[in-house]
Order: sequence, then structure tokens, then C-alpha cells
Amino acid sequence: MCIVFIYNGKDDVRSDYRFILVSNRDEYYNRPAQPLDPWTENPNVYGGRDLQPGSGSGTWMAINPVLKKLGLLLNLPGSKKENVQSRGRIVADFVKSHYNTKEYVEIVRDYATECNDFIFISLEYGGSEPTVNSYTNVTDKIEQWTETYLGFGNSLPDKPLKKVEAGKEQLKNICHKYCKITDKAELIEELTRLLKNTESNLPDSQLENRQPHLYKELSSIFVSIPKAKYGTRAHTILLVTKSGYVDLIEISMKSPINVEAPYWERKEFKFDLI
Repeated sequence: MCIVFIYNGKDDVRSDYRFILVSNRDEYYNRPAQPLDPWTENPNVYGGRDLQPGSGSGTWMAINPVLKKLGLLLNLPGSKKENVQSRGRIVADFVKSHYNTKEYVEIVRDYATECNDFIFISLEYGGSEPTVNSYTNVTDKIEQWTETYLGFGNSLPDKPLKKVEAGKEQLKNICHKYCKITDKAELIEELTRLLKNTESNLPDSQLENRQPHLYKELSSIFVSIPKAKYGTRAHTILLVTKSGYVDLIEISMKSPINVEAPYWERKEFKFDLI
């Protein structure tokens, strides 16, 4: 389970930010992973890496500031396929390629049918305005999203979970209040607080149907299930100003993870897109 919220500020004249993206990665604590860093085979790409055998060194999220694109993957709980392909490769290959989202989906469509259910979110910001698209192998459908505030979780994009709706409203309040570069410290603090929100968002019949045994534990933006050694392992914050300055921040549990008292480490990278 993972979650992502996006603010597209292209039409917001009050804001200094072109867009803002914040995301939680939820995963088993013992699944090996590399935290956010430049990739050895392509230093223009920044992201974590899934080190689980068979993952193909895929990723849940990565950004290429040179190509001005970002990819992110959300899983959809459902039936498990036999001899599945790595979903994480879809993001990894996208951010390294020169294809736009529609071109790329055409290339990987057959591969995607061999993966367990997922939602692929792309953000391209090389043109006159940022574009956000989603693709899921469940419906084989690409959708472009133009709303100022967006949220995606572990359900089909047009059927958001209650916690996704709640997080979008919180993001709206934060971005309205801290819309200037001079407020960046407060903005990051509030966005981190959003990602650490443990408030339950119930009732949610869709979540209960998808996860009948764990829906209560999964109903908050921040997930913590110590008995299952599962929960939110990493927060990512991406800020892009209208002048082209980028802050990329990851706050993640340091491995090996102490379930009772995890240590959170912070990595930060800065870019200028001009």
C-alpha cells in the first residue's frame, strides 16, 4: 500500500510553486531496498531501488531532472498472477527513456499484462505546463488529470479511498497557507506532518472489501502494523518552483529496521531546471 498527493500550481497566481508532490511508501520492513540516491547506471536519475530478488532493480518512484519527468507506482490489491514480471521496472525504464507517457505505455502494454495489478503515475514538466497521467493494467486506460489537487492510493484512480480524499483536503490547506518560497521550512514541516498522519478514515467500504482483515490499520495515511512488520517506510517530498528550482527530500527508515524504535534518516537533493 502506498499513497501520493500532487499540487499543480500552474494556474495559482498566488503560489511560487509550479507543483508539489508528496508520497508515502508502504512496504514490509524486511524487504531490502536502497534509499534515494543517483543511480549508478544513469546519474541523472534519482530514486530508491528495490533489492528484492526478482525485482529487476525496479523502483517505486524515481525522477529524472534532466528529462523533466517522474514516475511512481502504486499496487492494487487483487488476484496474484503466476510467473509475474516486475512492476518496478515500469517506473525505472520510464524515467530513463525519452518517451512521453502515451508512447511509453504503448511499448510496455504487453509487459504490463504479465504484472500484478498496478497504477502507474507519471509527471512530465518539460513543456509549458506540468502534465499528470495515470495508467493501470486493470482497465488498460491512460487518463490525464488537470485538477489543482490530486491524490492516488491503492484503488482505481476514479474511485479514491477515503484517506486519499482526506489527504487532498489537507494538502489544499497547506499549499494555500504556505505558498511562498520564504515559507519553505514551514511548508516542508507541514507536508511531513501530513505524511505522518495516523488518523483513521473510516467508514470506507471499498477499503474494507479490498482488505477485510486489515482495513482499520490501513485506513490512515501513515500505516504502522508492527505485528506484520509492515508499514510506511519512506516519505518523499518534491517541490518545484515556477522559476525552476527543485527540492527533493526523502525521509526513510534506516535498515535494518528496528520495528519498536525505527531510526529515520533524511536525504536531500537540489536542482536548477534552467
